[in-house]
Amino acid sequence: MSENDKYFESDEFKEIFKRYEAARKRGESPYFDPEELTDIAEYYSMYGNVEAAVEAAELGTRMFPGAAEPLAFLARMAMHNEDDIGRAEELIEEIDDKTHPEYHYVRAEFMIFCGEYDAAEDYLNQQLDNLDDEDEREDFILDVATLYADYDHYEMAAKWLRRSSLTDDPDYKELVGRIAMHTGNYEESERIFNELIDADPYSTPYWNHLASAQFMHNNIRDSIQSSEFSIAINPNNSDAILNKANGLFSLGNFKEAKKYYKRFSELCPNEESGEMFQGICELNMDHLEKGIEHLKKAEKIAPENSTNLFEIYQELAFSLSRLGHSEEALAYAEKMLNAPTGVHDEALVLKAHLLMEAKHWAEAQACYSQAIIESNGSAHIFLRVAISIYDLGYYDHAYRLFRMLGKFDGDDERTEGFAYEALCCYSLGKEKEFREAVKKACERNPREAAIVLCDLFPEEVEPKDYYQYLINN
Repeated sequence: MSENDKYFESDEFKEIFKRYEAARKRGESPYFDPEELTDIAEYYSMYGNVEAAVEAAELGTRMFPGAAEPLAFLARMAMHNEDDIGRAEELIEEIDDKTHPEYHYVRAEFMIFCGEYDAAEDYLNQQLDNLDDEDEREDFILDVATLYADYDHYEMAAKWLRRSSLTDDPDYKELVGRIAMHTGNYEESERIFNELIDADPYSTPYWNHLASAQFMHNNIRDSIQSSEFSIAINPNNSDAILNKANGLFSLGNFKEAKKYYKRFSELCPNEESGEMFQGICELNMDHLEKGIEHLKKAEKIAPENSTNLFEIYQELAFSLSRLGHSEEALAYAEKMLNAPTGVHDEALVLKAHLLMEAKHWAEAQACYSQAIIESNGSAHIFLRVAISIYDLGYYDHAYRLFRMLGKFDGDDERTEGFAYEALCCYSLGKEKEFREAVKKACERNPREAAIVLCDLFPEEVEPKDYYQYLINN
């Protein structure tokens, strides 16, 4: 939450954290109240230091048994880091004061985490009805809206916000900006965060939100500039560093992007995304061994339920196959097929690709066919097959598949694949079709165009302008 981010940058918190760190190094258990220890735990957690975060929160539970704040923090860690619902519920019930606001928030969060949305909504409405003080009601409404937004339930967040009368409050505006961003209204989101920045130009959360909105709106250079303002305010702000890395990556500047992913990994050593993207940057610079080294580090760091595991396995499989390590590559394809957050049909396409590289033609063909059949002829899977065939160097066959894809129902709404089709046409010297595909890529998915086509255009040309550049040159 932005309130915490601002507090973590305050002199008050810095002094508390400094005292805690000094006592910790001396092996002492310093006295802090439960709120302060929970703030310290959240700060450690924000930078990926899970062990230190748990240590601070557990100190809070030992010094203040039954205290709401540290127990709620540990319950959230049990949910998100350990995927241990039973442990989370036990910790919530250890809270002594069942009227404490933090008890109500974490109880509702537990229900949302478990997918019990109606029960959570009923519970939250009941708690709101129990509040008579208008200020408490307003605080509760904003906190609930934030809770829903943190879980990507933006429709519910907007519903709760409509109950608030604090329309001029910065926290209210920040939530409106977040909701606008995640519901595709990027221009409105940018307007809101620019307005908030005008009032508070030293707020790193506002700059970070603006950078994210600009990135999602494909204003990549503006996003990088906003990240740089945030970094200037706080050089160790991990969100700003990650935003800048993502922007540089989207422009195809993999060398610089890797530097910022490295900084992110140093700040958040338990976050696998830093190592993962360092590895992908190395692969894009054709440094296969270095890329594999980073990806394997990411694999070790990632929790079992990480949504990044599928991509880590995929990149490892591709790069190992390119080095001729077919058996190890296929082993990662099998991991993808069994990954809890994976996509089975896409994993079959990858396995087929690896079998093709290993010259097991019949098995590869069977895998491609199985993927298409099991996906019920999905246009997305058909596209994955076309891209795979292109990457293997069978340009004529890939071209025919891309042309067939254009005849699928719903192709007018499709956003994926046009950049790859353009690259295929470019490889075959089909100038007219190349331009047509670039036009569609720029209109429907400039971010994909940036990653796939960046080597064909000058660095200073924005991806959304690639087609116009072709027309003018």
